[in-house]
Amino acid sequence: MLGACESAESKQNDWLYQLQYAEPDAISNSEYETVVMDPTRDGSNATRYTNQEISSIQENGTKVLAYISIGEASAFKSYWSEEWGEEVDGTLEVSESAPDWLGRDPNPAWPESVKVRYWEEEWWRIIEEELNRIQEAGFDGVYLDLVDAFEYWGDEQTYQQELRLAGDPSNREDAAIRMMELVNRMAAYLRDTQADFEVFPQNAESILFFDDGEYLEAINGIGIEDTWFREDQAIDSEEIETRLSYIKQVQDADKQVLSVDYVRVDSPSQQDKERVEEYYLKCREQGFACFAAYMDRELDDFIPR
Repeated sequence: MLGACESAESKQNDWLYQLQYAEPDAISNSEYETVVMDPTRDGSNATRYTNQEISSIQENGTKVLAYISIGEASAFKSYWSEEWGEEVDGTLEVSESAPDWLGRDPNPAWPESVKVRYWEEEWWRIIEEELNRIQEAGFDGVYLDLVDAFEYWGDEQTYQQELRLAGDPSNREDAAIRMMELVNRMAAYLRDTQADFEVFPQNAESILFFDDGEYLEAINGIGIEDTWFREDQAIDSEEIETRLSYIKQVQDADKQVLSVDYVRVDSPSQQDKERVEEYYLKCREQGFACFAAYMDRELDDFIPR
């Protein structure tokens, strides 16, 4: 329950994370300081948000970050070629003739997507084109998902599903370094034309174990999911403390932390309400910006501040 000194205002979200059906008019009136949204309405180039729409959100001082996955490719994205494969009963089946930079094993949680060999130049060309479009639309920065794909390629158990290629990472450290090189390359590329362009990776905070300082310097902050709750299940305290030890490095470098736990439900019971309240208390205790999202993880709801 909320403590006696906890105000009603503190139960509000500090930032907005919406990847589907985001409406600029609603967001522009929401008073959020930071918004993370997909640069398109449905993944297609035809539904990209315009510079005018992004500007309308920014008029009240809102920072708008464009979501982009840099560790997976998805069949619904505009860059996907039919020759690479198709979804069958909701699961992506990659064809044998697909390029080698595409993984072959669908993500169990998001079966329309597969990991990519993110160190390959073919993937960089896709990323580069997307970054150009994001900057043209007027976003303030990028929010990078699937940075933790380095764990996939750095784990020898992966190759029970994936065919190991000669150029694949030799271990976890090698995979981590290659991912940091990609993020650093993206930051340098974006800031070559816009010096204050911001870069926020999501999760993968343990990559800092392998950082020589360049990666931490390149990012403006970090987004973190599932810090205290994984839906309605409390996370083990040891796991929490391990993650927070890395996040502290980000905070100590005077960089922003955007936290999201998926704890919200429609028609909440008293227990559901208390879980949301507990998330806010723990999140604010750490000095993070907090967002209580719905448990379905679809991020398709506009939640007024």
